[in-house]
Amino acid sequence: MRFLLIALLLANLALFLYMQSGETPPPQLPPPVAADKIVLLKPLAEGEPVPTTSAPLPEPETACLEWGPLADTQLDNARAALNRIPGLGAFQEIRRQGPARSWLVSLDGFDNRGAAVNRANELRRQNINDVSVLEPESGPGATFTLSLGIFSSEQGAESRVAALTEKKINGVKITPRASGTAVFFVVANPSPALEQQLRELLPRFADSTVQSAVCLPPQTS
Repeated sequence: MRFLLIALLLANLALFLYMQSGETPPPQLPPPVAADKIVLLKPLAEGEPVPTTSAPLPEPETACLEWGPLADTQLDNARAALNRIPGLGAFQEIRRQGPARSWLVSLDGFDNRGAAVNRANELRRQNINDVSVLEPESGPGATFTLSLGIFSSEQGAESRVAALTEKKINGVKITPRASGTAVFFVVANPSPALEQQLRELLPRFADSTVQSAVCLPPQTS
């Protein structure tokens, strides 16, 4: 009994001395890492950029064609012409600032397309080039017009009229075409055949062109 009491006292003394020493238990080590989980990273050379895992931004889609500019008075005829192209699908309309000012040399007042086409053929037989039939503007009493050239300066248009007057072509007039907002049609995924059909519309719609363009985001209703 005395032996147990002495042993207990010695144990308490040892614990007291250990606590007074201020020592702390050794820190626990992290669990070992499996060798197959270790990945060695290549050190960067001086001036080498830090690699990034973010994906690059997608480039804008450019597989579209843009036809325009078109005035408001041409829109109904332009939409009808597009809808007659087989396999065209959906197209979008945008409105923005039109091209710089130009001057149209023309003959107008034809009651129907046949009369305008006949007059155009007569002029071509007289070796007068750059003649095309323009679509009439919307509204009652609209007539067909023959385009005899579009010029970026009024002087160029006046020279054209003077040359036509020498060939006894009367009734030719010059119409200024002021810049302003205009409508452009954007067609997605065009085939070469579709592009050719769009270009065939150009002689009927003065000042319009067909060119590659960045596709527009889908319109939401």
